[in-house]
Amino acid sequence: MTDKGYQKALRFIYDRQHFGIKLGLDNIRRFADRLESPQDKYHTVHVAGTNGKGSTTGFIAGILQQSGYGVGILTSPHLADYRERIRVNGKKITPGAVAEFITKYRKLILDTGVTFFETTTALAFWYFAREKVDWAVLETGLGGRLDATNIVIPKVAVITNISLEHTNILGKSIYKIAGEKGGIIKPGVPLVTGVINNGNDAARRIGEICSEKNAPVHYHRPCDFGYSFSNGFDFLHIKNGAFSGLKAKVSLAGRHQAENALLAVRVAEVIKSQGFHINKESVKQGLAKNYWPGRFMTVRKRPTIIIDVAHNPEGFKALAETLRCRYPGRKFDFLVGMVEKKKGDKCLKMISPLARSISVAPLKTERSDDPYYLILHLDFRNTSIRVFPDAVAAAKDLLENSASSDILIMVGSHYLIGEIASLIKRDGF
Repeated sequence: MTDKGYQKALRFIYDRQHFGIKLGLDNIRRFADRLESPQDKYHTVHVAGTNGKGSTTGFIAGILQQSGYGVGILTSPHLADYRERIRVNGKKITPGAVAEFITKYRKLILDTGVTFFETTTALAFWYFAREKVDWAVLETGLGGRLDATNIVIPKVAVITNISLEHTNILGKSIYKIAGEKGGIIKPGVPLVTGVINNGNDAARRIGEICSEKNAPVHYHRPCDFGYSFSNGFDFLHIKNGAFSGLKAKVSLAGRHQAENALLAVRVAEVIKSQGFHINKESVKQGLAKNYWPGRFMTVRKRPTIIIDVAHNPEGFKALAETLRCRYPGRKFDFLVGMVEKKKGDKCLKMISPLARSISVAPLKTERSDDPYYLILHLDFRNTSIRVFPDAVAAAKDLLENSASSDILIMVGSHYLIGEIASLIKRDGF
């Protein structure tokens, strides 16, 4: 299939965005039925949560792949290339496969009225079956209960963590949001979660759902692991369970990524208990070799450029902690672009003590937050704060006016990283 065929197919997929977000499973079920239910032809792990879904998905897939299994991944959104969303054994879906799917099922897509995300989900299900994967690790797009991915019956369900997000859709309380994300819990299917069972609303709601569905639940316990940073590397120390005593290098930076890695290890333990082959070495290699773009990722040196898709207060808090750990006493130049309803003003206040300068810019999406709102509560006395007309202009200014010893942090929405990718591109990005 020619590149022209792929580009035509991609335009058709993006045209489905005009249908917006349709929460519900009727459309995707009808569509999947017409595809002969490809999602039932391999084992699945289903991942929901507020933060860390993508990284956790990557760690789980890495462990499974290092164990000798063929593994598909579905994640969203992408940074620079739509094909990043769908991968098999680390390789992006081929342009020919995208074009083939749309050519074959174009009329069905139009007849069923499926959305952009539903089309992408069905494409992933179909591609994984075509490639005969053993496992697929699926990240929800929004919530869980009514998310298009939720027609699978997984071997393990995962909820990374829960905080306030998309309150206009998922509910205005942690309890209600936990109920929506907990919708991926299936009868008798084990749940692994990063939520701590200390009586909080998220744990209470998850416990209620697991009890109703007779689903075993494995909560996060901070005492189960140790974290260390030495010689430029992050390490996870497993203190109990099937892989007790393992010290593994974690490919992604920060304590929060070690906690995501721990979730993946707990998922591996459950899968191992179900009779699948996973050993300590495959866990160790899976955590060390996981490549996940956009997570505290150094893309250039002299000056150092770090990109991070932290996009809410929890993500910015983790970013600030990681910067303090890795570069104690340093000041940084930030470029920030956010979408609305992510409490962007609070996000910038978290990094302002670390900032020599903060550059903000609107994004090329109707969801872009107003850069003047982002800087509304910042202290202009000790930090240089500038607003640019677009992200590319801001990135060019930073690059042109930086010294080789400077550290530039480009952080925020996936849209931001996608817009500036060509300026900071490195091999593999």
